[in-house]
Amino acid sequence: MTANAADFGSAALSAFMRAVGLMVLAVGAALALVFAFAAAAVVGVMVAGAALAIRLWPRRRAVVGADGVLEARQTPNGWVVETSRK
Repeated sequence: MTANAADFGSAALSAFMRAVGLMVLAVGAALALVFAFAAAAVVGVMVAGAALAIRLWPRRRAVVGADGVLEARQTPNGWVVETSRK
């Protein structure tokens, strides 16, 4: 075997390994893109679900004048604090 033939085999093997490495990088990038899209979709569904739950959840009614709650209002002479019971 001549040195020229050995050099060609080495160059071919090197080129093949570069191609395999590039293909592995491309497959890895594609998988990363797929997983990133899946994660973004899951987060989007969670945010949409939370927004829908907030929209459809019944609101709490404001308790006006509950026991132990003081109401205050400002008058020209100062603040007046009243209890809810009359």
